[in-house]
Amino acid sequence: MKKIHKGTTLAVVLDLAALICVFTGYYPVAAGLALVAYFAAIKEIAMYTSWYQFSMVYTSSALLGLSLDLPFQHLPFFTLALLITAFGSIGRITYFCKFSYTGYPWFEPSLFAVSTLIYLFANLAGYYDWKGWALPLPVLVFSGVLGWGIVKDKRQLLAKTMGGYKVQAGKIASDFELPDQDGNLVRLSDFKNKRHLLLVFVRGDWCPGCHMMLRTYEKNNAAFQKKNVFVMAIGPDPIGVNRDMVQKLGLDFKVLSDEDQKIAMDYGVQMKEYDNSFSEKYEVGIPLPASFLIDKQGIVRYVSRPDKVGEFLTPSLIFPIVEQLPS
Repeated sequence: MKKIHKGTTLAVVLDLAALICVFTGYYPVAAGLALVAYFAAIKEIAMYTSWYQFSMVYTSSALLGLSLDLPFQHLPFFTLALLITAFGSIGRITYFCKFSYTGYPWFEPSLFAVSTLIYLFANLAGYYDWKGWALPLPVLVFSGVLGWGIVKDKRQLLAKTMGGYKVQAGKIASDFELPDQDGNLVRLSDFKNKRHLLLVFVRGDWCPGCHMMLRTYEKNNAAFQKKNVFVMAIGPDPIGVNRDMVQKLGLDFKVLSDEDQKIAMDYGVQMKEYDNSFSEKYEVGIPLPASFLIDKQGIVRYVSRPDKVGEFLTPSLIFPIVEQLPS
């Protein structure tokens, strides 16, 4: 049952019902169903970040727009506005390897502005009744709040990483001992003279970007293993949450629990103060997304760029360094 995406599956059912209502002329009912379906799907983006969720968000947006446009038989202003809104809300996650956490900061504000202008023009021009004002508004408001949260996130990440991380390339990596998703203690020093390590710090199970990152490394895990590189993620969540995340994302590597974020602090990838309404609240702050490649001698050979948070989502940047490591 854990693999069933309940919210998104509910969105599928609601959208099918909305489609039937569109064909039978029950447009207000179709619009209401599509609106509920939109939020049922988008609330699971942070949990699963798969094309199942992405496609249902876009489908629900299109059905909501068509339910408003078709009765008036004119240009599909709302279908266009709502599709732009949906792309502005989840486009960064959909193409996270390109956007990362801080790239293209104009993306969300620009798309929100364009979709809002289309929404206002269509209504002020008198093309719609009260439903044209009321039904798209929750989607637009959500998009605006989410976009503002992303802008704030970018500013905070860049402000924190401006001075770089404590652990730098060429230095000895700080040792640690943390439990993995099964409760087994893992020490960095256990791998000395045995395997290279790729440490990936994540912000927690709530973070959709971190899910995309972990999936990216899972896809490239076999290539890392061929070069004797062992991938390990470190996050602030407890063991049980990490175990569920490993199962949910289908990961074949360890996720270590750094609940007090002491290791994140030791490596200099921790923010004591973080303000974002969409994030999980941790008492001691929140880790930064970052990665460190450590060779068998315990020396750091690669550190993701602090001024480009999320660069490590492209493993090809690390492979040239990995190729120089002895197996």
